[in-house]
Formats: sequence, structure tokens, C-alpha cells
Amino acid sequence: MCYQYLNFGMRAICLGSLKDELPINFPSPFVVLLPASNKIECLDAVGFIATFLDMGCIEFCCVGAEAEFLHDEIDSIIEDRRAFEVVTTYDLDDVEGCEYFLFAAGGGTKNLLALVSDHPNLLNGLQSMIAS
Repeated sequence: MCYQYLNFGMRAICLGSLKDELPINFPSPFVVLLPASNKIECLDAVGFIATFLDMGCIEFCCVGAEAEFLHDEIDSIIEDRRAFEVVTTYDLDDVEGCEYFLFAAGGGTKNLLALVSDHPNLLNGLQSMIAS
């Protein structure tokens, strides 16, 4: 799937998946929403964390059954890189995780990257919240 771009008030949301090539010119600072439905998916996501940090990510929002595991893995990378200003959050509940991502993540940072296209529950949740 190609990236889909949506406007949400003053915020720009880019929707894609972990399988898509990363948007190289994505404007920073930004916040990323990562699905965490199982440990394999989490480990796939971990492979992108250093790149996201280099691109200017200021917050990682992890959502799903293994969100706490992914959160802890990301925290280890942040600590190793001494990027202590970067925030990580996790939520096991899809709706609460999507709400936080849209309404609070990054303290209102303009650019949001949601890698949830392979997760209809998260994708539909975000799209419904944006539409209402």
C-alpha cells in the first residue's frame, strides 16, 4: 500500500504500514504510531527505531496486545542512544491508543505517522476519529 495523507485540523497524518518503504522526506519533528499485536511484529518495528530517531521522531506510541513489550524495547534503544528527550507511550486498548495519538501525542506536534494500514481496527479507528 502507498502512504495516504490526511488533514486533521492543524495536523498532517500519514497512514502506511511497517511493510511500506519509509517516507524519506517526512517532515520533523513527528510522532509515530506503531502497532504491537504480537512479538514478531514488535521486533520488525524495532528494526526501524534508529531510523525514526534519525528522521526526527520525538514520540513513539505503541498500541496493541504487546505494546508494553515494544515500548520497553524502544526505551532500550533510546537509552543506548542517550536520546532522553524522546517519549514512548503504550496502550493495550486500540481506541484509547488512537485517541492519545490524535489528540495528545507530541504535545500537538503537526506531523503524525501512523503505520497501521495492516490493522483494520486501528486504521478504521483513526479514520472515524478524524472524520468526526
